[in-house]
Amino acid sequence: TYQSENILVPADHTASGFYISNAHNYVVGNAASGGWAGIQFPVLPEPADKSLRFNGVVPKDRPSLLITGNSIHSSSWYAAISGAMYEGGSLYWDESDTDSETLIYNAGRVSSQRLTRYTKDNDGNADWFRVYNTTVWLVNVGATGWGKRSEINGFEVSDFQNRAIFVLFTVWFNEIVINCRSSNAPRVPDPGTGTYEKRLNNGNFWSGFRTYDHLMRHILTNWKVSNCGAEARGFGQDLTQHNNDYALVTIPVNGLAPEVQLISSGMEYDFPTLGGEDFVNQSVFFGKNGAENQYSMMYQSNWEDADGSWTHRKVGTETSTVMGPAVAGKWWELDYRPGKCEVRNGWKFPQTMCDKEERKLASMFTVVMPQSGQQQSAVFDMIYPNSSNALFRRTRQGSATHFGLVGDGSETACTPGTSTEQCGDTISRSWDADLTGPHNHAQHGGWYLQFDHGTPIHLSIMKVQLGDQSTMIQAMSVPAGTVASDVHVYAESSSRIYDYSHANSVDEVRSSIDKYFLDESTNTLYWRVITGYVSSDGTFGWIDREAKGILPFSRGGLSITDYGGKNMFQLHIEVACPNSETDTTGAFCASQPVFSVPGMGCPVGEVMVSIDQCGHPSELVDTPPPSPYPTPSPSLSPTPLPTPLPSSPPTTSCIPCTNDPTPWMVTRNYECATAPKWLMRNNCNLDQIWVNNLYCEQRCQTFGAGYGTGCCAIESAS
Repeated sequence: TYQSENILVPADHTASGFYISNAHNYVVGNAASGGWAGIQFPVLPEPADKSLRFNGVVPKDRPSLLITGNSIHSSSWYAAISGAMYEGGSLYWDESDTDSETLIYNAGRVSSQRLTRYTKDNDGNADWFRVYNTTVWLVNVGATGWGKRSEINGFEVSDFQNRAIFVLFTVWFNEIVINCRSSNAPRVPDPGTGTYEKRLNNGNFWSGFRTYDHLMRHILTNWKVSNCGAEARGFGQDLTQHNNDYALVTIPVNGLAPEVQLISSGMEYDFPTLGGEDFVNQSVFFGKNGAENQYSMMYQSNWEDADGSWTHRKVGTETSTVMGPAVAGKWWELDYRPGKCEVRNGWKFPQTMCDKEERKLASMFTVVMPQSGQQQSAVFDMIYPNSSNALFRRTRQGSATHFGLVGDGSETACTPGTSTEQCGDTISRSWDADLTGPHNHAQHGGWYLQFDHGTPIHLSIMKVQLGDQSTMIQAMSVPAGTVASDVHVYAESSSRIYDYSHANSVDEVRSSIDKYFLDESTNTLYWRVITGYVSSDGTFGWIDREAKGILPFSRGGLSITDYGGKNMFQLHIEVACPNSETDTTGAFCASQPVFSVPGMGCPVGEVMVSIDQCGHPSELVDTPPPSPYPTPSPSLSPTPLPTPLPSSPPTTSCIPCTNDPTPWMVTRNYECATAPKWLMRNNCNLDQIWVNNLYCEQRCQTFGAGYGTGCCAIESAS
């Protein structure tokens, strides 16, 4: 919208109760009713007063002084995702309009840096747009925000329609209360006949929390949810009326591939108002929206439930749950042992949930070079000229498979279309460069990458989101006859180069940070990915996150790793091979390699029991395995007389062992001394949570799986 004789302030097209162009103010205790938004904080790259335009002030980036205690109702009904509390909309002069003749207004999100809020403190350092203690009701959307860094602390929303809260990029959502329907709701008619107004009382369109696709880092802590079940939605107990895919949580499956995007803890449900604890298994709990013919979010959306409270899974056991789309098959099935994973098939968008244990989540761009700017591969446009911008998300590039699985190298192995079309061992990947998934490859496992057009002559890995000191191993097949001298692997930072050296085994690659291995017997090339950096003195190592400004985002005891840009670190893999005469891109080797997923390399007598571990085959059995020790034969010798007790107890030189059960054992009435041996075999010093808390210390020590504390056994604990 442009300024004109009839519209002096073009933002009036979206008139709001409070229109606050500079957040560097005290906004306390206000009440807003009606309007396109109730309280709006638009983005102004320069002052709107033409006489002040070039005074150096950037209103959009000013930090908020205090925004708290405000309330909004009956608002945000005129657009799909404008919130009652709205941080967005841009009011600006065109950069070429140096005489400042015409103000321009865009009501939605503008992706350019100039028209995005990058909150900074008075010294120019990164700061946060902070909002506290807001109450909202009878709205289409509770809150919407497009700024790069936000903290929403204390936000209560009731009787909403489209979504309760929707704030993008790096956000801490803390102390959020979602009450889908209050006791007043049955007496409230639809606000109007518009597209969104007429949906207030249609329970098929409610969505409490909408995630987004890439560039998101969301931390959710201390939420409370009530009145969002089938009864509140007007379905009674008949969930067959839920004929839309919207749910309490809704995933946009048509988006770009995400990075490691979301972690939560401290969720509470008012189950009596939700129809009971089965609410977390119902279709209204987890859904999706958008076209399903895209590979990215359909297969790679992810969520870490750090204490199990969001999924209501293993609550109180200190178990962190990793959640990913069930349609992705075994990509998100982290562990094959009984009780380690489950699938919620009743959801509109079914999810696989597994114990995280010592595994990590990682994300990175994998780009078949050359690249188009800072983003996707330029090769895609060479193969598919004049294609639409969204086609690269709907076009298969290849696949990814965890080591140890058989996999499927066919181009039809896994094609998105409906959420019921399940992948198997292998997920398909589009030309969307992001690849996200679980890993812990210190001893076993890895990601096997396959490319339908053949081995890339030059593959670059960048924008690496990976925890420090974690081990990420990747591999791809190369044409038969390739030798080590045909391969060049090197790191790059700001045009500085560091060459990797050839190792003698995969294990050597795991234990180093700058080696690769070509197994010429299987034509498989292995490398390790780290968050690396080539220093100006030519040395290479893990990046100094503080020095480079890519510290993890941490709030409420939770954390999401950050990543650097293309110029900060790239890992290049080049293979010297002739390309096909019919390959006009020059990007792939002419000879197609054989699809062959590397094995786990388990010791003799062991099998793959998870994506990163080997173990005895009995661990995969759903019943407690028999004791490996035979029952001793009865003795024929006479029983010796008991030894007389000494007059005083002997002096011990060590600390007595504890024998405290885990919280989960307590709920099952298990005691350490009598718990089944399979429970000890699968835990004790194999489970870091048990190690940290010295659970069943005496029993584990007696079992031969102790913690190395050297404690004294006081009584039998076999």
